[in-house]
Amino acid sequence: MKRTLISLFLLSTFTISIFGWGFSVHKIIAKTAIERLSGPSLGYFLPLESQIMTYSTYPDEHQDFEAGTAHFMEIDFYAEPPFDNLRSKIENYMQTYGEAIGRGHGYAPWAIDKYYHLLVEDIAINSPDVPKIAGILAHFASDINMPLHATVNFEGQMTGQSGIHGLWESAIVDKRFDQSMILPTRISTVTDIIDASLENSKIAWHYAQSLLAIDRSEKALFEQLSKDSLISSISYENILWDSTKWIAAVQITRSVEFVSTLFQMAYNESKNYIPKAESRPKIVIFKISSNGNDQYVAIRNAGEKSVNLKGWKISNGEGKYFLFENDFVIDPGRYILVHSGSDAKGLIWSNSLIWSSHGKAQLFDPDGNMVFEFVY
Repeated sequence: MKRTLISLFLLSTFTISIFGWGFSVHKIIAKTAIERLSGPSLGYFLPLESQIMTYSTYPDEHQDFEAGTAHFMEIDFYAEPPFDNLRSKIENYMQTYGEAIGRGHGYAPWAIDKYYHLLVEDIAINSPDVPKIAGILAHFASDINMPLHATVNFEGQMTGQSGIHGLWESAIVDKRFDQSMILPTRISTVTDIIDASLENSKIAWHYAQSLLAIDRSEKALFEQLSKDSLISSISYENILWDSTKWIAAVQITRSVEFVSTLFQMAYNESKNYIPKAESRPKIVIFKISSNGNDQYVAIRNAGEKSVNLKGWKISNGEGKYFLFENDFVIDPGRYILVHSGSDAKGLIWSNSLIWSSHGKAQLFDPDGNMVFEFVY
């Protein structure tokens, strides 16, 4: 390890390298990845293309949906080039320090693996969630190839280049890249998605070093010549783009290739998928706020599938019920608050106080089965 335990904790806690490619590039990657499929998989995904493109930016638009560390993998925190035994080093670290700290430097490969297997299942059971899961998978599988997502120096903060991440990703690449720049691709098969994702991270790391070196060189020259009136009319963004667009083209192409491969594999694997025994939705009550005139009950989807709460009921354990009368979909990991009291706002149960200072709350599914009880 390159740092002391205190440094490990601080960096794990405050790492903020969240965003990868910009919205425009994510949609280009998803679109091209689908259009470069062939045969039955192309016929399956092409009608869903518009929806998948929309969902390809979902993880950036809903940052509470999945932890920000699912977007990147800072491999140089765990090892130095050539990154031998990288996976075991990462897993040992996570096991030693626990998930909260252990994932602080990214877990994109594991997020990719998770959504790949969800996509296989959703295709197999003809789930309406296929476009959403495919879009989310495309997002994380693309972010793993963004060069600055592979290094602890993701913002150039360690080399005097603070701001390079947002500058290159959003102000430069997302505004200038177009689909015609994508290189030829080849769909292959990978035996282990986590290992394949880590291999992509290794490649991305080397491109990150090239990108940072080019930025240092071009910026030094630009500043040296800044007094030239002709130079002053040229933006640094254009200069850096001209010098690094080859990196964008290569790594965005690699993203397209990886997403295409995952989509093709998921479609093929779905044909041999054996559905698991259907389990109940994991909707839980996790908090009751009984103070003041804006009380609330908080419920969360602790499962891996979106759940429509229409027909579900909440009981205060004292004979009062709240019924979800209309369609109300709650996504995995999301929570909602149902308010009551004279100052209630948002989703309102009643303008009267519902909750005592202590008691229990119960949750019932549409068939009237009590699926969760919360004592407070």
